[in-house]
Amino acid sequence: MSPEDAHAIDEKRLELAMEAAGLDLWEHDLRTGGVIRKASKVFVDLGYSAAETALLINDIFVIVHPDDVAPVRAALAEHMSGKVSTYHSQLRLRSRTGSWVWYANHGKIVGDAGNERLIGVTYNIDERMQREAQLLEQQRQLAASEARHRQLLRQLHTAIVVHAPDTRILYSNPRASALLGIEEDRMSGMLAIDPAWRFVDEQGVSLTVDQYPVSRVLADGKPLETLVLGVRDGDTGSARWLLVYAFAEFEPGGAIKQVVVNFDDISPRKQAEEKIHHLAFFDPLTGLPNRRLLLDRLQAAMAASSRNGCYGAVLFIDLDRFKTINDVLGHGMGDQMLIEVAARIGGCVRDSDTVARFGGDEFVVVLSDIDADIEAASQKTAQVADKIRQALGIGYQLKGSVHHSTPSIGVALYRGNEETAEILLRQADMAMYKAKDAGRNTMRFFSAAMQQAVETHAALEADLRHAVARNQLRLLYQVQVDAQLGTIGAEALVRWIHPERGTVSPMQFIHIAEESTLIIDIGRWVLDTACAELARWRSDPQLGHLTLAVNVSAQQFRQPDFVAMLDEAMKRHGIAPARLKLELTESVVLSDVDDVVRKMLELRALGLTLSMDDFGTGYSSLAYLKRLPLDQVKIDQSFVSGITTDPNDAVMVKTIIDLARNFNLQVIAEGVETEAQLAFLKLHGCSAFQGYLFSKPIPTGDFAVLARRMYGARRSLS
Repeated sequence: MSPEDAHAIDEKRLELAMEAAGLDLWEHDLRTGGVIRKASKVFVDLGYSAAETALLINDIFVIVHPDDVAPVRAALAEHMSGKVSTYHSQLRLRSRTGSWVWYANHGKIVGDAGNERLIGVTYNIDERMQREAQLLEQQRQLAASEARHRQLLRQLHTAIVVHAPDTRILYSNPRASALLGIEEDRMSGMLAIDPAWRFVDEQGVSLTVDQYPVSRVLADGKPLETLVLGVRDGDTGSARWLLVYAFAEFEPGGAIKQVVVNFDDISPRKQAEEKIHHLAFFDPLTGLPNRRLLLDRLQAAMAASSRNGCYGAVLFIDLDRFKTINDVLGHGMGDQMLIEVAARIGGCVRDSDTVARFGGDEFVVVLSDIDADIEAASQKTAQVADKIRQALGIGYQLKGSVHHSTPSIGVALYRGNEETAEILLRQADMAMYKAKDAGRNTMRFFSAAMQQAVETHAALEADLRHAVARNQLRLLYQVQVDAQLGTIGAEALVRWIHPERGTVSPMQFIHIAEESTLIIDIGRWVLDTACAELARWRSDPQLGHLTLAVNVSAQQFRQPDFVAMLDEAMKRHGIAPARLKLELTESVVLSDVDDVVRKMLELRALGLTLSMDDFGTGYSSLAYLKRLPLDQVKIDQSFVSGITTDPNDAVMVKTIIDLARNFNLQVIAEGVETEAQLAFLKLHGCSAFQGYLFSKPIPTGDFAVLARRMYGARRSLS
């Protein structure tokens, strides 16, 4: 084989190898600038024809991307100047269809001086460049996404902390730093066992390291769905409450890669819950436990008593005449006084005891673990009660002056669960009313006799509810006379004729009626019956001029329709309003002075006569006398009974008569029983009288006979 044939075979093999490798060989004569070997495959791949290739081969830069021309020329210049040993470039060539395709050029100058040639290869790198471009785009998007996510995490209201398996912090956002109270730059790298953490549970107890959220997840790999904990602000400060979630991210082999803890501030919710709890269990004015919490604590104290065998006690405290102070000074001053009362009671008992506001001006104290001996327990309880009594008896500075009030205290002892909490409170309440009956400012223990009285009270109230409907009430009439002992009228006094108990005294049932709404129905019946009686007297010349006095309770007077109801009753029976006299007690006046005055003026406009009953016995009768449109005052029998034996009563009666005369008011004295009392009253200007000296309360028929007889006697004297 000739050398020429061998060379041809080598050339063919090289072409096949380069074709298989995707390489296109080219060669340029640097001396002449001509193309020795053209890269024909490139042009074919780009879609150019042979004719187009022939034109482009000597001006390849026509199809080079404008952005790549300068870099290619620079690479060629560097190689040809000897700065680099080989020529490398990447460029985009325009295809026949106008698309750009990436190619790589690699070449080298060879040959002797004066015969240099640039030999190289070109090959398609478009797919690789597209992959790289896609990869770069993905990396760019990933970086942008990560930047967005990091920005999002920084802006999140939810706190996020990422821990490594060794509890070291890998990442935290600013919200986490703010909620944990640690600077952001200090968070990175901190461990969960760092003493900077001050986690507490919902009861405020400090958590140990193994109770931290990250520790719990690391211990078993299970997610922590919810956990409420607090971050203590200092050793004794309040806690910021957090709701925590935590979960682990795992490596492919199952090992924990990291623990993500996210949490949020629920302090406002916790504060709202605490506020709701406080409103549900504590009195908003005094801050003391309310009735609901009192029952819970009393039941707990009774259970403890059952275990240890010690007696405890319930003290029921009511402030004497608090309503008067509250009405006169206003509710604001009344509230201020109640706050002071709560503080004083609290200062008289142990921290382990409970002081509660039961309602209004009523307070309850629960003493626990007093003594196993009942006598010793009673004595110690009495000492506490007396301490409270003395503390509450000290004056209260209200509106620039000192006001006084005293407590009535009822006590019920307990040991174990022999009684329910409700029964114990009722027993203490009963004992408190016995203390009031005993003159107030004292203390009474509950007894079996009190229980009997309460049961009787309940039975009477149950029967009294049917008294009007079953026609069991009667009116008796006690005569009222003038200075000449002539009949001027009567007072109607209600009696209850019980089918089994017989006649029940008003002292037994009137206060029961006043404690409920029964007094309203009874009061309506009394007024209607009195109007019917006056209608019967109207046609009798010896009775038609008489007035009939009727007591009106505070509850009845406060009814919105009281004036209209009374006007309707008088019109229905056809009586002259001047013949009906309403006796009002001080409890009526003190309820709402402005409303009382308005109603009294309306009653006066109808023509009724108005009298103040039991004048002089109350707190403020004299203070309100000038404001009330009264016609008469009635001297209470407690003063009349002592006018001949007690100088103080005598002075009081004379003062009342003089005061009434100065206000142009009539005066009538009740409870006149002796001639000496009558003479004293006449001497000092009293003009009307009522009492057993003239007649006891009698039925309507007997009263008519008495009135006619006294009328006849008066006519014969004249």
